[in-house]
Amino acid sequence: MLRPLITATAAVVLLAGCSGGDDKASDSTAGDGGQSASSPATPEVPSFDPPKAFSPVAGLAEPQVPGDNDYTVQAGIVGQTSLYAGANGITGVNVTGAHSWQVLSKEDTTTTTSDSSSPMALQLDGKEVIGVVYVQRVQGSGTEKAHGQVLFQWIDPTEGKVITSIPVDLTPLLGPDNGGKDIVSQTYDAATGQIAVAVSAGSAENAKKAGTFTVFADPKAKKSTVTPFFAVAGLLDGKMAGAVGDGQEGATDLTIATADATTGKVTKKTPVKANYLRPAGFGAKRAYLSGSVYVPAPPGKLDGYYSSSVYSVDIAGGAFTTLTSTLKDDMNSVSYECRGDQKNSVVCSGSRQLESVEIIGFDDSTGKKVWGYTNESASRVVPSVTAVFHGVVYAQAEKDAVLMDAATGQDIASPTPTPGDGGTPSDGATPSANGTPSESTPTESSSSSDNIGGFGDTTLLYGEPKSPSMVSTYGSVYLLEPGDKAPMSTETVLVVQKAIG
Repeated sequence: MLRPLITATAAVVLLAGCSGGDDKASDSTAGDGGQSASSPATPEVPSFDPPKAFSPVAGLAEPQVPGDNDYTVQAGIVGQTSLYAGANGITGVNVTGAHSWQVLSKEDTTTTTSDSSSPMALQLDGKEVIGVVYVQRVQGSGTEKAHGQVLFQWIDPTEGKVITSIPVDLTPLLGPDNGGKDIVSQTYDAATGQIAVAVSAGSAENAKKAGTFTVFADPKAKKSTVTPFFAVAGLLDGKMAGAVGDGQEGATDLTIATADATTGKVTKKTPVKANYLRPAGFGAKRAYLSGSVYVPAPPGKLDGYYSSSVYSVDIAGGAFTTLTSTLKDDMNSVSYECRGDQKNSVVCSGSRQLESVEIIGFDDSTGKKVWGYTNESASRVVPSVTAVFHGVVYAQAEKDAVLMDAATGQDIASPTPTPGDGGTPSDGATPSANGTPSESTPTESSSSSDNIGGFGDTTLLYGEPKSPSMVSTYGSVYLLEPGDKAPMSTETVLVVQKAIG
């Protein structure tokens, strides 16, 4: 994960050489495990709220790192800082390439990380910060046994400085030498900076003690709690909503529950008719869960079918609405992922056997459906939703990246890039839906071959532009599998795009 620091530093030199200004580099040091490159004054970056068109500014070749793979690494962007995150830590680079830093997930080699969250855009004391969480095992020292922990970090996106770090020891819950395994779900309250994650047990013995458990941390109070047998879906002002119970064929004990995050106590449980129930996502006010139940065949019929639902839960009070899908299948249920736009819309995309089959738009104030359609629609394709931000849905429809209105579900036309904004190719190629070239050949770069994978160099990009995985008012990011021009050690390519409209 050191590659971005190297390439971004090279980009700083290029920017300084062509800016024509008198900006001087100033040294900055990231604390608490962070390290940063030289940080000259950042060139002005245009912003759009929400952005509807992007232009690529870099394809960063990320090398393979022990402990990370294409299933664990995540791309993110908070403010002007593009992010590459994984089990080993998180690297940040300004969308201009002017600043870069790295914060490791651990301070010593005896600590191992089994999973990490995707980066989260939060507020702390009115300032934008990055939130990230790691599931770890800390090796014992002396006569002390090893223990499991969940580590929370809040990081300044510009400097890469760890503002607050809260390690949560799992020994009281699971005993010594035991810990968690994977992050099942993650949620946050953006206004307070509070974070909660659901973690799967690391063994069958741990599952008996705590099942899937939720760990909560508050950066202001610097306090944490652990709630056993509770999978969090949403968090708001110290209150949580989620699922309780073991999901399996024929299960009858599943409930939608609320809990007090500051004490870790479950406060309300309401049974639901589902065999499977899991966190699906959250909005500004409500949590969303995905559930399914097998409906046996009626007398005289041979086959039953799976019925799938989305539950929208008021985090503050626990009341919920149920939306049952019209899609029925005798072999597979529909699994939903829900994304809030940080305002009042939530969009849930349903998939079955890796195929997108339904999309639903909710009013987050009421939890009611306001639009939606399935793959049985005669006129529209169900896209694969990758991000939702400030009223816009960013999605992939077959080969094209598309935009939709989060409140109505209608397609949105991308602004036409103007000359000089970086969105119009010099050869006259037609921009695609997100403002980047639509031809399948890599974008030509004016930078030297020594800067492959650095800012100003997009020669590692190929094919049609993809829908972004995270968006800010300044740009967007996504991951791309390495092509023929990538170095042999490349695990993935981080594509950084600036907003141009």
